[in-house]
Amino acid sequence: MVGSNVLLLGGTKEAYEIAQDLQKFKCVSVITSLAGVTRFPRLPSGKVRHGGFGGPAGLLDYLIRERISLVVDATHPFAITITQNVAEAAQKAGIPNLHFSRRSWKKQTHDDWYEVESSEEAAKMLTHPDLQHAKNIFVTIGRSELSCFYPIKLKEFYVRSIEPVKGLDCFDNMRWFEGRGPFSYHDEYAFFQKHNIQCLVAKNSGGFASFSKINVARNLGVPVLLIKQPIILNLKKIYDKNELISSILKNLSVVRIS
Repeated sequence: MVGSNVLLLGGTKEAYEIAQDLQKFKCVSVITSLAGVTRFPRLPSGKVRHGGFGGPAGLLDYLIRERISLVVDATHPFAITITQNVAEAAQKAGIPNLHFSRRSWKKQTHDDWYEVESSEEAAKMLTHPDLQHAKNIFVTIGRSELSCFYPIKLKEFYVRSIEPVKGLDCFDNMRWFEGRGPFSYHDEYAFFQKHNIQCLVAKNSGGFASFSKINVARNLGVPVLLIKQPIILNLKKIYDKNELISSILKNLSVVRIS
């Protein structure tokens, strides 16, 4: 098939790698879509668009207008809104929608995890008797869900994100650190030690890129408030990148030559 347009919903390390891999196939034209939240994102090869689509209706219009043959959703496991919009728009457009994701991390013997459903529940859990002693809290859940921690005054929060958090300087117990992953085990260990981190708040985003902080917490015996991945019904996930590439080529009837 000549001129197959693939829309790749990106913003993750895996999406970047998928875009690079698909450049090997000249008959596949990849358009990577980035949400536009990060000011200086890492850009893959090929075409790149920035910003939202205006909901499922806007996305459907885009799929038709750009003659998209197939959609690959490789967004963050917690980007539930865009994932639902993509599924709806692709179904209405009558084109395949392949969802690439990461397997959730699984609790090991020496992990001290408190698994919760949301950032709000994580904030409430900081008053749990087992966690009351924890004064220095490392928060790595992004910028948009921090407000539920603002009312907590008797703890020090160490917030790390790619972009600055607006209004965070209004809170004396909130400290912001700029950081773009992936972070090495050595870097995460040094951060935990330097700031005497006594509790980690994170999302169970799975994969290898952001696992170092979980591994450090395990080895230091630091408790982790871990937000579970959202469950989306009737959504088949692909976890292996090679399987995804093969499925893309199969759906586009492209012969892979190794």
